Amino acid sequence: MGGYGAKSNKVKGTHYTDTHDRKVTDKNSITVAEFYVNHGNYVAFLHEGTYSRADMSVDGHHVEVKGLSTLSPNEVEKQLRKAFKQVHGDRPRYPPETWREGKVIILSKHDSSLSETTILEKMQQGYEIAKRKNEVTALVEVWIRNKIYRLT
Repeated sequence: MGGYGAKSNKVKGTHYTDTHDRKVTDKNSITVAEFYVNHGNYVAFLHEGTYSRADMSVDGHHVEVKGLSTLSPNEVEKQLRKAFKQVHGDRPRYPPETWREGKVIILSKHDSSLSETTILEKMQQGYEIAKRKNEVTALVEVWIRNKIYRLT
């Protein structure tokens, strides 16, 4: 249930289901998942029950996707804080030796009139705020118009 990709016997259909066999409707997560599936990765959409967790698992690593259209560094920081909590949401349920690195993907939903440089600068500023507050606990990527940038 909910698994797609190179190691799966499931075939990509008209809709995706999560690990509880519920339909996935988050277009941002679907966009990212399809990228990974098309590159030979195994993707499972994770069901969020009574606790907050990442959107998906990609080859066993939790990935949270945030579709952002804001240029406010403070709002970027706020969304990153939430995302990191979700990436590591399953940790209390499993022993530390089983924990894996995760990733946060900021999927740019910005107006096409904005330059990639402007968008990336604002995302970097929000990232820096989160980093100063010790909130950065996973890899962060920004996906802008089919290009992937890693924030450091």
